[in-house]
Amino acid sequence: MTGVPSVPLQRMLLDQLAYLIEELEAQKPLLERLPPWVLEGRPFEEAWSVKEYYGVLAAADAEIHLPAVRQLATAPAPALAPPEREALRTREDWNALEITTLLERIQTGRRALVDFLSHLPPRAWQRTGRIGEAERDLQTYVHEIILHDTECLRAIGYRLHESHLTTRPHDLPK
Repeated sequence: MTGVPSVPLQRMLLDQLAYLIEELEAQKPLLERLPPWVLEGRPFEEAWSVKEYYGVLAAADAEIHLPAVRQLATAPAPALAPPEREALRTREDWNALEITTLLERIQTGRRALVDFLSHLPPRAWQRTGRIGEAERDLQTYVHEIILHDTECLRAIGYRLHESHLTTRPHDLPK
């Protein structure tokens, strides 16, 4: 993705980052009606709960992505640690928080990230730094954030689907 700045690509990436805010707004009415066992439960010990996925999204933007983006955009040759998502999952008891609190934290962090990126000049998106062992430009890093969002939303969708949520007395045969 390095090379000549691509303003249309940067706009697309910003739109994709902002999409999470809208997606959570759409999910909120459903999530507020779900019982705690759906949001806080785990199908097996190593699995993350739905709230833990949302918690990692919130913590990642506030504690990892925004600081990393700031450094990539402004610091000379920054060297950053790769995101430790498992550490984010256990950093806080996400299951103890209300789902609306989690969604608001994600949206607040994402707005700050989008706002910062939207004010950068096109050339700043080409700046590079080391993240772990790999060298990445800001544009590539933002794309990786979007891929992480997609992974989390997909996992949440699967978990909700597996919960067999229904108001019918008997589930329909599959």
